[in-house]
Amino acid sequence: MVSERAERTPRRSAAAFSVVLAAAALTALIVVAVGGAAPKPTPPIAASSSLCKGKTFKIGYDVFSSTQPFANLVTKGLKDAAKKTGCVSVIMTVDNLNGPVAVGNVKTMLNQGANGIIDFNVLAAYQPAIAKLVKQAGVPANAIVGANLPGYPAIGADNYGASVINGQELAKAGKKKFGSTLPYLVIAAEPSAGPIVMQRYYGAVAGAKKVYPNLGGDHVIQVTSDGTEAGTYNNAVSAFSRIPSGAPVLTTAVNDEVSHAMYKAALARKLNFLVNSFGGDPFGLSQVCADREHYAGALFLEPEKWGESAVATIMRMANHMPYSMNIGITGTQVTASNPIAGCK
Repeated sequence: MVSERAERTPRRSAAAFSVVLAAAALTALIVVAVGGAAPKPTPPIAASSSLCKGKTFKIGYDVFSSTQPFANLVTKGLKDAAKKTGCVSVIMTVDNLNGPVAVGNVKTMLNQGANGIIDFNVLAAYQPAIAKLVKQAGVPANAIVGANLPGYPAIGADNYGASVINGQELAKAGKKKFGSTLPYLVIAAEPSAGPIVMQRYYGAVAGAKKVYPNLGGDHVIQVTSDGTEAGTYNNAVSAFSRIPSGAPVLTTAVNDEVSHAMYKAALARKLNFLVNSFGGDPFGLSQVCADREHYAGALFLEPEKWGESAVATIMRMANHMPYSMNIGITGTQVTASNPIAGCK
């Protein structure tokens, strides 16, 4: 297996840079040591006025981006759910993929009277500091993953199970397009988000091997990503340069934008390839419509349900009601012919 090291964003200091690299290396080792699938998560849950129980909730919400389409849909679902309950208000901050800012944002929201925290920071190295803050404040909290928040519920994709479907659907499309020829499988992973998101890489490999049992060795290539299109593209171009001319290639990634980086890099290398997007945000679905030759489809992960489940979980925690430590959506494969894609 070949691994390509990602470029980091210039916003981070040298000290933060080294912390993230160390954490990424450690978490990658943990995932390899553990191996296989994570525990099966429970389905998403709804927020409603019945969870108010005569209380009002001021929930602090930190998100890694205010422009990334998938994050925006998660945010919309969260805010719509809060409004639907009639007893929840939301304080929102944006950390722009900056770990120390994420920690500072949570501290600020707690100082502003937040009695619950929803954490959508995607840098695992900074999650223990956030967990310490909410524990000291004695308020319920959860993480939209993102990155795991130690000791608190995780909400988002069924990272392993969804990725198995992603890899399997990509491989099935590859078998249809390329026949029996063994392809190269090139997947962008995000070690800086921690073991829980690395499951997206391992799941995709496992899914592809359901269709191509002999896939392995140098035919499986891992590309390190920081979770952004810009921070992935050069690494993808470098990885694709290792593939023999004319060989079939299957590629996917941790989200729709990174999947697009893989797509652009494969085009730049003039490869014979297919890509499957992961997430199914409006951008990812638009690419499925725009290039039906190269996009096999997208795994649609219902992002608006992530935010709603996070709100409902905070309310259940505050009311001392049962709650799940792991809520995840397996997703649905969407091709250009599926109405969800909205292709014309």
